[in-house]
Amino acid sequence: MKNMTSRRYVLGMAAAVLAAGILPGTMAQAAETVVRVLRSPVGTFQGLYIAEQQGYFKEAGLKVEITVGGAPSQNIAQLQAGQTDLIMSGSFDVVTAAARGLPVLAVLNTQDQGDVPTTGLLVPPASTIKTVADLKGKAVGLPGGAQSTQGLMLFRVLEKVGMTKDDVRVVNLPFDAMIESAERGSVDAIVPIGMFYSLAEAKKFRVIDGVYPEIKGSPAVIFVSSKSFVTEKADAMKGFVAAMLKAYDYGNAHPDVIREIDAAQTKMPPDYIKTRYIAPFTGAFQREIWVKAAADMHRFGFIPKAVTEADFIWSGAPK
Repeated sequence: MKNMTSRRYVLGMAAAVLAAGILPGTMAQAAETVVRVLRSPVGTFQGLYIAEQQGYFKEAGLKVEITVGGAPSQNIAQLQAGQTDLIMSGSFDVVTAAARGLPVLAVLNTQDQGDVPTTGLLVPPASTIKTVADLKGKAVGLPGGAQSTQGLMLFRVLEKVGMTKDDVRVVNLPFDAMIESAERGSVDAIVPIGMFYSLAEAKKFRVIDGVYPEIKGSPAVIFVSSKSFVTEKADAMKGFVAAMLKAYDYGNAHPDVIREIDAAQTKMPPDYIKTRYIAPFTGAFQREIWVKAAADMHRFGFIPKAVTEADFIWSGAPK
């Protein structure tokens, strides 16, 4: 009799659910894990929107809330404050945070510094600077100043020609002020990134050979989480990575979708969006290259102590 009563109760509840218009899919949706993401404001974030549009996050049981982030240091501060679960940041910034004892880990790559440069050392068309050795005593404009991947690239190449960081004057410049600063003579050389690198080339700025290879293969922009999140929400983290890897495959096969997302989500000029080079997405890190970069960051004094791979890369990150 008791079993009969229970069965009637269950059937009655099921009927009430259906009568209220609550479908099984809606009930499953309520159980989705919310993941908050601060994305990069300028690029390599398109996989997030592809995963959302193609339903990859939903398949993984995730509801991903995407917000436009700020500078890498600001994003890391918000991650530490528990205001977000994942951020997009730079490889240099994550190693710096780990060396300072912050519990952050890189969980997924977006793109490597690949075969086609999107940064490098450039000089105005009329400049007399021909080689790295000609930089002695000159001013070089860098985004974020010396404390950046570009700073590491510069110091590495200076060392190769027998110079040190003290042989140049590093000037911290905003992305959009670099070209004009070089044209006015405020700096002698610049290290622009992304769209601004392309714009400088279009203005006939010359690329100084042998500089970009110093960071080739290192991660460009990466996804980062806290140690507490990857531990407490391990399944959600694995689901996020799996969904993003699917999105990367889709994006690599459909570059027009990348351009559509650029147009919808950025203020980049339409002509640039139509013609810009789209580097392939990649989820795994070239670990040997990144670990060597971390060692050089310590050697050049960018970070207070040496770090190991386990200090800044999540054990579950793609390999």
